[in-house]
Amino acid sequence: MSATQAHQASQSLVSKLPLRLRNFFARYPPQVYSAMVVPPPSPPPAVEGANEDSSSLNLGSLPSPYTPSREAKGSKRPDPTAWSPSKALLCSNPKHPNPFLPKKNFCTGKWYGARIGLRQQADLVKLAKKYSVEALLPPGRKSTAYKETRRLERGLQIKGTGIGQKVKGHKWERTMETRLEERRKAMLEMPEIIRLWKQVKFYPTMLSKPLHGGRGHGRGWKKWPKR
Repeated sequence: MSATQAHQASQSLVSKLPLRLRNFFARYPPQVYSAMVVPPPSPPPAVEGANEDSSSLNLGSLPSPYTPSREAKGSKRPDPTAWSPSKALLCSNPKHPNPFLPKKNFCTGKWYGARIGLRQQADLVKLAKKYSVEALLPPGRKSTAYKETRRLERGLQIKGTGIGQKVKGHKWERTMETRLEERRKAMLEMPEIIRLWKQVKFYPTMLSKPLHGGRGHGRGWKKWPKR
């Protein structure tokens, strides 16, 4: 295919896009602002080593994520300035600032909001996904790649469900194992208790003295299994 034919094919594809996308791409050309042109920065060496260690873990050997403990302490909050894959996606070229991201003036130290707000970004991403041109948009918080990466990062952010984390839990949760063991022992001893219950009959005032050995069916019985 010659250059002229390729140009005509690209023009025909562009003509099929809605006017809103065509105006956006005319103002912010994909060859300058798209995510494919601006690659995300590579992680620091320490982060790369941690990712390799975490990938080598065997999921079968990990402890149970939910283990109530009275001595459990709250997990530390993550460092907001630390590197993360989702933050790495939100990159911008200093010469051509990303219209989807806020911009900092390094002379005054002030931040300026994004040229295009989040609501308009969401509308543009929906249109681009409909016409399969989302890869031509600049990286932003409403993009599919950012949302998927962010969801993977926050998958274990619920307190107590992370590896090595514990929660105090309610009292009934902390004492559940003991109560279940007591119930199991009581069920195993239940036939003997029923046999004694049918054979023994007591005076109301003298519980230690049986009545003529008759079948009292538990009258005055006090040896019920405790919880």
